[in-house]
Amino acid sequence: MPTKSTPLSIQILPLATNKAHSLLADRCDDVLDCKLHLTTRSEIRERTYVAPIDWIRAGSGFKARSPDELMLALARIGTLNRTKRFVWRGAADHQWRLAPSLVRDFVTETGALPRELDIRRRELASVDEARAWGLAREIGDLATDLHMLALLQHHGVHTRLLDVTPNPMTALWFACQNAPPGQQAGVLFAFDVTDAPTYSTINDHPTNGSIADPHGWTLRAALSKSAASARPFLVSPALPDSRMRAQEGLFIASAVPYKPGLPGVDGLTLASSTTVGVERLHTLFTEPSRTQGRPLSVPFCAIIIPRPVKEKMRDHLAATYNRTERSLFPDIAGFREAWNSKRIDVTEREDVIEAQLDVDART
Repeated sequence: MPTKSTPLSIQILPLATNKAHSLLADRCDDVLDCKLHLTTRSEIRERTYVAPIDWIRAGSGFKARSPDELMLALARIGTLNRTKRFVWRGAADHQWRLAPSLVRDFVTETGALPRELDIRRRELASVDEARAWGLAREIGDLATDLHMLALLQHHGVHTRLLDVTPNPMTALWFACQNAPPGQQAGVLFAFDVTDAPTYSTINDHPTNGSIADPHGWTLRAALSKSAASARPFLVSPALPDSRMRAQEGLFIASAVPYKPGLPGVDGLTLASSTTVGVERLHTLFTEPSRTQGRPLSVPFCAIIIPRPVKEKMRDHLAATYNRTERSLFPDIAGFREAWNSKRIDVTEREDVIEAQLDVDART
């Protein structure tokens, strides 16, 4: 629970100038809406880490004003450098902050970002309880802590993992879904993971450490190396189900950093803590040719997709790229959600005989 806060008075400055933007960001660790009246340290921390984010103002965003501009932005990232590797994540609401669900839980409860120790305690508690519940019992000792976290995340339990995919069209489908009223624009995140190691959820290459700690070693090693290098890591499911295969699902994660990194990114270390800059992103994504001033790398960016663009892109994604609810959720849970939500066009059969008149079936 939040501790008693110390009174603090800050001058609320307009965000019209870079100087004001920088000063307020330094004081509050993030870009805040200056209409908020902040009076205590705990209020600043709480509102900083739950407030909606403006990715463009934060220096990491670009607004695609047409499907062509959107597809050009994806192409420019994909062809920026042949040695670069990217993963993608889509969100239906462009104001959502980028934070693992377990981090959001802690922020909601305490008003502050968690430490690595806080997340570690919670995730191990969930893993222990999942094992006691009998989950993954069928694969025995192959069920590492990393496997358990991936399994829990995949089924909606809050963890430190974030779902990503190497297929931008899959992530774009999620970004183009409907959002709550008033938040119509979506967002497509691109992460440079060139230097991020990938860990399998099942340890098939035993080491001295994994022999001594068969369940926990892979996750411990991933987190320790992430903390030392200030880099994220990827998690690859060794036993993907039909949905994971259809979505080409991966997870990105890191040790919780000691201090906040990019504005809008909470409890997660990315490839760089420096924003690319709005002007350089605009140059990269809109100029007809590769001109001077474009960035040499894009460690992270958020492509904003306005509602009219989302609506047009849904048809293109279905027709050209086979990105549909049916193709991305080919399991019973996916069918249940689509059927119960009446998102399936149903044609009732005409050649049906009611039971009372079906005399032939009684013989």
